[in-house]
Amino acid sequence: MAEPWTPQLQKWLHKYSGIVPIKTLVGFGCKRRDAYRLADTDDFEMIMPGILRSTHWPLGPMQLMTAACFRNPKALVCYTTAAMLWRFRGLPVDDGHVHILVPHGRHPSMPGVIVTQCRLISDVDIVHRSDGIRLTSPTRTLFDCADLLGVKRATSILEQLINQNSGTFVTHASTVARLGKAGRAGTRTMKAVIAARPAWRAALQSELEVIVLGEIERQGLPTPVVQMWFTLPTGERVRLDFAWPDLKAALEVDHPFWHAGADSSHRDKRRDLKMGTVGWHTMRITDLDVERGLRTSISDVHATLALR
Repeated sequence: MAEPWTPQLQKWLHKYSGIVPIKTLVGFGCKRRDAYRLADTDDFEMIMPGILRSTHWPLGPMQLMTAACFRNPKALVCYTTAAMLWRFRGLPVDDGHVHILVPHGRHPSMPGVIVTQCRLISDVDIVHRSDGIRLTSPTRTLFDCADLLGVKRATSILEQLINQNSGTFVTHASTVARLGKAGRAGTRTMKAVIAARPAWRAALQSELEVIVLGEIERQGLPTPVVQMWFTLPTGERVRLDFAWPDLKAALEVDHPFWHAGADSSHRDKRRDLKMGTVGWHTMRITDLDVERGLRTSISDVHATLALR
């Protein structure tokens, strides 16, 4: 016969990935001794002191993260685990561990979890999810992972975060100024990333564009306007990846996913023709150009700009 608190427990388990604290069960009306006895049944196990996992749910990263956050109210998912939750692009291969950040003196311990201690975790660095998981903010996560990622990858992720409104450039720069200290992990890499990027520039939409802009700057081309809106003679507004308005020239980076299919190809060519009617010249490079001959492609762009 089901206990009176069983429906509440089932709702809780579905919301929190099969994890329930003993004190929550007691709050539902379960006697404390009966709650602890559940760990001896086939339906539950004690995943951490005071924290139960329903064996009807998998034992995976979500369960480990949720259990750690319930076990320690100050714990945060951090580092590459938080980066995966934020869907940072181009992350290195997962090491299989869940990374948790805690203040000094508070140390959850469980298999599969790597705990890092920090003297101060500011409220601005904390994001609370509805599923019980707390994690570092996108800006704090990027800072913490920066040395592992390197300048090139961290630059790409910075553009991703700005483009998806996960912090402005000023937000990221302020985070580096607040957290950056000599010898602190992430400081040197993020200072290099921030210093290399103009604050006024619009965010690049794809990693291909980040790579192309890097080669444009390396070869000393005139500085382009990034993600510039342009109104066609038809009144339609389009966004150009890179543009040199004074030269009436644009460069588009054709991503294999965004630009696949005959309809997309026709639309791009139609747009290029319409721009041509008002004196604009559009150049295009593909992902294959980026992978196999970017230096030559940008050199050709340079030569074309010189003619104009």
